[in-house]
Amino acid sequence: MPDQEKISGNYSATPKYRIGAVSRLTGLSADVVRVWERRYEAIRPQRSEGGSRLYSDADVSRLRKLRQAVELGHAIGQVARLPDAELENLAVKHHAAFSASESAVDPFEATRRRFINAIQRMDVVAADDEINRAATLHPPRTLVKHIVGPLLAEIGERWSHREMGIAQEHVATNLIRNLLSSLFRLYPPDETAEAIVLATPAGERHEFGILLGALMAATRGWRVVYLGADLPAAEIVHTVKTVKAKVLALSVVASQNNHTGDELRLIADGIANSARVWIGGGEAARYRDLIEQSNWILLLDLEDLDDRLRR
Repeated sequence: MPDQEKISGNYSATPKYRIGAVSRLTGLSADVVRVWERRYEAIRPQRSEGGSRLYSDADVSRLRKLRQAVELGHAIGQVARLPDAELENLAVKHHAAFSASESAVDPFEATRRRFINAIQRMDVVAADDEINRAATLHPPRTLVKHIVGPLLAEIGERWSHREMGIAQEHVATNLIRNLLSSLFRLYPPDETAEAIVLATPAGERHEFGILLGALMAATRGWRVVYLGADLPAAEIVHTVKTVKAKVLALSVVASQNNHTGDELRLIADGIANSARVWIGGGEAARYRDLIEQSNWILLLDLEDLDDRLRR
């Protein structure tokens, strides 16, 4: 890697920032900063007397340039060791190549468009690179709200209108599921935290709503017990009581049978006052009477869920 003093420009090379501050200053998660440092040797922080990593203004500036390069579509492995001047040239060349209208495109929308286009032509590698790049650049909750959630809605809409084939839909959702699973592992459960159980009732096989909710809950510090889709009411109730969950989160999108109401009533009777119940999904409002009678919370969207998780 180029000598730090030579690439630092007008920025101080004096180490002074801990990794939390670097994360806030660059918009990169602490995990990403560590990976770029250890795997790609993009920066070389110094150590404090106590052994903690300390980063300089030059390190922060370089990480910002690297983030910009990745946002422009370059793989971190290709640019990690470039001098700062070359990183700046990449940005200049990119902006010169696009019109003002192109540069004004919502970056989240641009990411979703590139992912969908790659799926349409069945370029699995390009689609995987795109979604993983987004996970590198954005915190998990931002990724869920602005990229993954809208992507899943668009994929479902395209599939229902036959604008996307079954094979394409499977490839897209498998890539997204793999990504969410990998992100979830970055937040190991704290056994002392409040527990939240996430599931869908028997007959409901659409699990992405609770999967997104599980990741958001983990980032908010909850102890997540993820049961998955299509669970009998008795199993859900038993788990809630066993783990002493504070909240049960349910999702009803498009049940495959006519017994969803019966299953929800069994859950309501079994839970009683054991836990608060939050329910969301496209079909949840159909059960408004039961929700009101049972004092459940009807979730409006991912923002509403995140707000309740935070509170």
